Amino acid sequence: MIKKIAVGFAGLVVLLGIGGYLLYSNLDYIIKIKIEEYASAATQTKVALDSVKLALTTGDGNLNGLSVSNPKGFSSEKAFYLGSIDVKLDTSTLRGNGPIIIREVIIDKPQVTYELLNNGDSNLQAIQNNTKTYASSFQGKTNQPTKPTEPVADTSDKGEGRKIIILDLIIRNGQVAISQEMLQGKQLNTDLPEIHLTNIGKTNGGATAGQIAEQVFGAITSAAAQSSITELAKEKITGVLQQVPAASIGKAAVGAVGTEFKGIFGQ
Repeated sequence: MIKKIAVGFAGLVVLLGIGGYLLYSNLDYIIKIKIEEYASAATQTKVALDSVKLALTTGDGNLNGLSVSNPKGFSSEKAFYLGSIDVKLDTSTLRGNGPIIIREVIIDKPQVTYELLNNGDSNLQAIQNNTKTYASSFQGKTNQPTKPTEPVADTSDKGEGRKIIILDLIIRNGQVAISQEMLQGKQLNTDLPEIHLTNIGKTNGGATAGQIAEQVFGAITSAAAQSSITELAKEKITGVLQQVPAASIGKAAVGAVGTEFKGIFGQ
């Protein structure tokens, strides 16, 4: 029973790519370790978490101080710092083999770093690509995906565990720090637009940890890139911005950049 409960709570933070079956002893500590292991595997970076608290009677939980390091090739130390994640779990779904239902996930005041290289690559797009690869590695398989380049604890767990449904996921009050070489050490800051995702995995009878991680990181990447590129356009970093793949920032960002270009060049 303890093992099933641990697996269920791990599902609450699949937005960072965790999952799998959990072991025994101290439940909060086990969840913390497994989050770090599976999130590191999904993002291909080092993921650290300060603490986890779970109330088994109510299904309420909190993750505190979760940080995601940048991939190799980027100078900033962290890509994400998610200071507080509150979750509400439907504890009745922990039993059996059906999807675990998470009623609500709220990520408040996240700090995101958007680092854009001169060739148009960005740290957030790199992490999103990693989570996509991680999710696809489980399609039709039950074994673990390839180990990440960053060192993480070994695990003998198989597959991604039970599927998850998240009814509401809200990311709010976030900030984006923008870094680009042509800024010559100057750092720009902008707001992260609020993100609200609903019924994740519901239409397919649940989603795997990797699938949810891919969807959530994709939403964060698009929102952060849109705001960041608009700010960079104001700084006349136009040559670099033209190298950014449109697919990585979404149609809204492309439109915003086009508007800024017209303002800059008087067209």
